[in-house]
Amino acid sequence: MKVGNNKSKFEVIVPFFNDFENFIKFNEIIDSVNTKDIKFLFLDNGSDDDEIKKYFSNKNYENRKLIISEKNLGYGGGIIYAQNFIESDFIAWMPGNLKINPIDSIPFFMNAYSLLSKNTLIKAERINRQTLDFIKTTIFGFLSTLYFRANLNDAGGTPTIVHRSFFYNCDDYPTDFSFDVFVYYFFRKNRKKIIRPKIKYTKRFAGSSHWQKGIVSEIKLTLEIFSYKKNWNKIIKDK
Repeated sequence: MKVGNNKSKFEVIVPFFNDFENFIKFNEIIDSVNTKDIKFLFLDNGSDDDEIKKYFSNKNYENRKLIISEKNLGYGGGIIYAQNFIESDFIAWMPGNLKINPIDSIPFFMNAYSLLSKNTLIKAERINRQTLDFIKTTIFGFLSTLYFRANLNDAGGTPTIVHRSFFYNCDDYPTDFSFDVFVYYFFRKNRKKIIRPKIKYTKRFAGSSHWQKGIVSEIKLTLEIFSYKKNWNKIIKDK
C-alpha cells in the first residue's frame, strides 16, 4: 500500500461527553502547533448541554469537524457511530480527557503513516503513567491474558488506528468501555500484526472519569469484560 504524501489516510475520532473544559483545552493545544496534516473528528457524545456545539459553530477549522449524537452512545458506541462520518481508508481514535497531550499525539500520528496496513493494528503503549494506574493496568493485563489466552497487556492504550474494514458488520461490537479490549483481542485472536508505539500518559485535565469511581467500579468492569468472552469469540468467528 502506498502512503506517500497522502495526508488524509486517516482521521482521528475524539469523543467528548460533558467534557467542555477538556474540549476547549484540547482545541487550544492543537491551535498552538502545526497539525494541518492531522484531521480530527470531534464527537459530542450526548452531552447534557450544547456548549461544545456553540463553541464549534463560531470556529472555522480546515482540519477539524464536529458531529453530534443527541444521546450518549457509550465509549465504543460513540466511536462506531463516528466512523460512519469518515471517508479515509484508516480510522484512529484517542481520548479527549487530555491524559494524552495532543502535542505528543502529533509525532505518533505522523510516524504512523509509514506503518499503515489493512491487517495491522497500531495501538499505543502507555508510558510515564502514575504508579497506581500502572499497577492496576498490569494486574488487569495479567488476569485478562490468562483468562482470554491472549496477550492483552495494556489493552486500554490509545491512540489506536485500524483499517476501515474493521468496522464492516460491526453491529455486535461492544459499545461500552470494553471496546478497546475487544479491538485488541480481535487482532490477537486473528493473529494479525500489532504495532505498539509508546506515548506518554498523564492526568486528565478537568472533570472525572464517567466510569472509574473507585476500585469497586473497576472490579465490576473487569468482571463484565470477562463475561463477554464467549460472545466476543462468536463475533470474531463470524467475522
